[in-house]
Amino acid sequence: MSYVIYHTESTRLLTSKPYKTLSAAKAALTRYAKKYENVSADEYSIAETQKFYNEIEKMVKRKNLLSGKEYMEPINTPSCCSPASEVYWSM
Repeated sequence: MSYVIYHTESTRLLTSKPYKTLSAAKAALTRYAKKYENVSADEYSIAETQKFYNEIEKMVKRKNLLSGKEYMEPINTPSCCSPASEVYWSM
């Protein structure tokens, strides 16, 4: 079981790194909040990785760069894996 830290409103991940324990995730969130002024611990939540990807993560509507068709994808999809980005098509 692993844990991720995500922004409560947007469901964007704070880091792409999953944490092995809940206490490690809480400690990481505390460190980020102390280190960066724009990170407030109140705006972030911690969830189990599988639960986050299956139930919590929001989907966004994007437009395929090549065909122009709209499709839905998870908000945390890296640009290299998204057909809506130029990087995806140039690889």
